[in-house]
Amino acid sequence: MKILVTAIGSFSADCVINSLKSHGHKVVGCDIYPPHWHAASRDCDNVYQVPFATQEKEYISFLIDICKKEQIDAIFPLTDIEIDVLNLNRNELGNIGVSLFIQSENCLSIARDKFAMYKLFKDDESVNLPYSVCSEDLTLEFPIPAIAKPINGRSSEGLRRIKKSEQLKDLVGINSYIIQQEIPGPVFTVDYVRDSFGKDFAIPREELLRTKNGAGTTVRIAPDKILMDTVSHIGEKLNIVGCVNMEFILNNGIYYLIDINPRFSAGVAFSNFLGYDMVISHLNSFIGKCICNPIEIEEQIICKRYKEELLWSK
Repeated sequence: MKILVTAIGSFSADCVINSLKSHGHKVVGCDIYPPHWHAASRDCDNVYQVPFATQEKEYISFLIDICKKEQIDAIFPLTDIEIDVLNLNRNELGNIGVSLFIQSENCLSIARDKFAMYKLFKDDESVNLPYSVCSEDLTLEFPIPAIAKPINGRSSEGLRRIKKSEQLKDLVGINSYIIQQEIPGPVFTVDYVRDSFGKDFAIPREELLRTKNGAGTTVRIAPDKILMDTVSHIGEKLNIVGCVNMEFILNNGIYYLIDINPRFSAGVAFSNFLGYDMVISHLNSFIGKCICNPIEIEEQIICKRYKEELLWSK
């Protein structure tokens, strides 16, 4: 297949591109920054600089031009904002024969709306969540400490930590925020993939060190059956097809769901490093094939390592 991978400057891009290439697929990359700003551009068969996805018309028009020129079969978007925009323009891409390897509209309506996710699962005996309200219903009696997030936010953008009840006043009555009771504890991210036949697999990890926008850099692989069963239940309830990542906080032996991100995690390479190809499993899920067979995973610590690479010089 010939696949367009977006946001090749993102954390997951290197893993996604090289996994596809290793299986014989052609990869065209794109990003809002010039190709010589990203090492991943060297691994692509061709690379384009595109407009910001927030410039919806220009962005979609540019992608359509790329797809026609490069005879693209499918698109792998790597960031939430691109998924949001592509979700709204499914027909435009479908009309030129390009498949979007993203979650269904129904699944995205839950995964990309934190309060919709809360309402769906708050009475589910298999899923625990922090007590939450939308900002329109917030009162000064909300339990402190708390965390406020944009309902459709991403990568900790717009996140506010509420330490005093007086801070709630700024949020009362405003639109599009969810306020959650803060649950202390370590963060666990789960790479989860499910095919159209209902076969699924999950690799959980505790994020020992992570960047400010939530990308794990040192992780402990944590094959906890309770957590794996929880994400499998969520996957079935949302009818997830393909690879997503879910985030939990562990408190007093209970895992609290805090996010469902309908894309590859920033640390998807950790799962591939263990020997399970999340990227090819994601691809298979959309072309009527089964995901890769499950593997045995053991507790271990893995660290992401960076190195310098020359991309351009006079």
